[in-house]
Amino acid sequence: MNQSAKLLLVDDEENFRFLLKAALKNIGFEVITAKNGIEAIEMLDDVQPNLVLLDLNMPEPDGHEVCKRIKSMPEYMNLPIIILTSSDDLNDKLNSFEEGADDYITKDMDPLEMEKRIQAVLKRYLQNLDSNPLTHLPGNNVIQKAIQKRIENKGSFSVGYCDIDNFKAYNDKYGFVEGDRIILFCANVINDALKKNGNKEDFLGHIGGDDFVFLTTPDRSESICKAIVKRMENEIGQFYSDIDRANGYIISKDRKGAEQKFPLVSISIANVSNEFKPIQSLAEVSKIASELKKAAKSKIGNSYVFDKRIL
Repeated sequence: MNQSAKLLLVDDEENFRFLLKAALKNIGFEVITAKNGIEAIEMLDDVQPNLVLLDLNMPEPDGHEVCKRIKSMPEYMNLPIIILTSSDDLNDKLNSFEEGADDYITKDMDPLEMEKRIQAVLKRYLQNLDSNPLTHLPGNNVIQKAIQKRIENKGSFSVGYCDIDNFKAYNDKYGFVEGDRIILFCANVINDALKKNGNKEDFLGHIGGDDFVFLTTPDRSESICKAIVKRMENEIGQFYSDIDRANGYIISKDRKGAEQKFPLVSISIANVSNEFKPIQSLAEVSKIASELKKAAKSKIGNSYVFDKRIL
């Protein structure tokens, strides 16, 4: 397990970072270091760690705040965090758990015990992980729980179901490796749109294949959709050959094996909200989304639709 696990070590003390990194590498972990919380958060997308070792006592933002920020990010809400502390204060440790930390390690802990505790957290993480292996976004179970929570809270919410159009034809012609690049691109496009146009507590999940779900509030949903559509229109061409990009279509086989023209990959977004009528269940959300998705996919190119029917 060690050799495949990538750890992000966050500590403001250079000597401690050096010594702990050496000890963890000697055990077999891959270790990347950050000297403060801001640097660590900025590194997450590039590093994609399996676990974060986070010093509690750092200059602002301290470990408590960094832990909360990481756990508030939809794509890293499941990322395990182990707090590093030299403190014996029980309140510090308890507060860390309340903020989402998975365990704590004292800085003077024996390396063998440290290894076992890291392995234990990683094992629990892998066993409980419900995320897409490609995008690392939360999977179907987490998505359903997130929607259910919003229904139960009775606040205003909007669910955006995103479906990538013409993906199978693209995958058949360009291959699954290039297809995976399209999936990752779309995940990043939706995630960036949420970060720039949504709320701090918004959520993004990956149902599987070419289907995504985001949760926001009705007042933000249209601006998010516009941002997604704009980037898809402007940037999807980079994944095509010069000829296909110039043509605006590819030649591929349909489900019956017959060759035909397929437009470039686009995205259809069905937006379900309780803005105009109450929503009581997940089944209701799913039913409305299915109806709206058909309407969105009937349009040519990138599109989004809203349910504005009133009871």
